Amino acid sequence: MKADAAREIGSEFHWVGSPPEPCIRWHEPSAWFALGRGALQGICQKHRSGARGSVLHVPDYFCPEVVKSLRRAGIPLKSYADEPRWPHPHWDSLKPQKGDMVLVVNYFGVRSGRFWDAWLSGKRGVVTIEDHTHDPVSEWALTSRADYAFASLRKTLPIPDGAILWSPRARALPEPQQGGGLLGSALKLTAMVLKKSYLAAQHPDLSLKAIFRRLQVDGEAAMTEATAAGLSPWTRPVLSRGFPKNWRRKREANVWRILKLGAPWTQAKPLFDSWPHGHCPFNPVLLCSSEAARETLRLRLLRADIYATVHWPLNPPVSDHALDLSRRILTIPLDQRYDVADVDRIVSLIKLA
Repeated sequence: MKADAAREIGSEFHWVGSPPEPCIRWHEPSAWFALGRGALQGICQKHRSGARGSVLHVPDYFCPEVVKSLRRAGIPLKSYADEPRWPHPHWDSLKPQKGDMVLVVNYFGVRSGRFWDAWLSGKRGVVTIEDHTHDPVSEWALTSRADYAFASLRKTLPIPDGAILWSPRARALPEPQQGGGLLGSALKLTAMVLKKSYLAAQHPDLSLKAIFRRLQVDGEAAMTEATAAGLSPWTRPVLSRGFPKNWRRKREANVWRILKLGAPWTQAKPLFDSWPHGHCPFNPVLLCSSEAARETLRLRLLRADIYATVHWPLNPPVSDHALDLSRRILTIPLDQRYDVADVDRIVSLIKLA
């Protein structure tokens, strides 16, 4: 990779091969899917086969693409009020019936599960499904008492596909469909290899970038068409060791550094500045003063080849609080790929916004 301090930061991972030891081992037993939404659909369809009329309750602040895929799969949905600015949902908006399912989200890996444990103590017959995508091996994930838990691993690890599903309560797990989804994963893997070459070049070839970007888009589309597919054979050995401890430490150190150096910013503030012991933040997340301020900052970073993202862009009809957050939030890409110089460069750019 280029030693140049102006290297690109963010966007999808490039290929790095097998992760370094030591690792935190995965939950066992587990089922492996290509996509997190495939694992979630598998749970819902398995449960609904024995519980007619069951509804899935989903936070109103959640990935819209996953919500669309659930609807396409014919899963009845109800929304409840929840978002990452709050320590827990507005409980009066969440009233599942016996046999219903509730999707529980650990936003950005910084929430505590104790509020959910307290709420669930009196909810017999309600099936809980925890989404630990933003920190798959947090203390909450490792000690979960949910019926099911899953994580889309390609959001935190350099792999073309991969999601893990397990049951802390030892419930039977759904099985992914075999044989589908390999084309999409293969395209994404090819894109990762080409991106590695692109980033390593002293003078990056923009035509190569156009090629791997096309492969990323086409691969994502192909994988989405095969939502219920299982893990690809080339990703399985990469994941076999677990989640590298050093990568989590580096993520957390980067978040601490940007929090330390960033205050005071005039147009943005951290969405969070603390998290439970044993958790690792997904990335630094900023809450801007307005949508215009967010776009000014996002475009400033983009012009510097820093690809900040929005988790998640929402459109009406959604609740006012969810729409407000989606218009002002910005995730800063400072995962294990990046070092102190990258953090400092981003901080300096944010202060100019």
